[in-house]
Amino acid sequence: MPLKKGKSQKTISKNIKELMKKPSKARSKGLATLAKKQGISRKEAQRKQAVAIALSSAGKKRKK
Repeated sequence: MPLKKGKSQKTISKNIKELMKKPSKARSKGLATLAKKQGISRKEAQRKQAVAIALSSAGKKRKK
């Protein structure tokens, strides 16, 4: 699951969609930990993690 390179919103969105498909074993374990720590569902934890990875690979920060 290689991510696309680029900083555009379109590229970031495609990367998020790719990351939301099926997490790897290592990411799956991290998702369980994140969900448990924050008291949220695994799906919500997966969404948060996908956004963080996609923005990080694009070299951008999340807007508050």
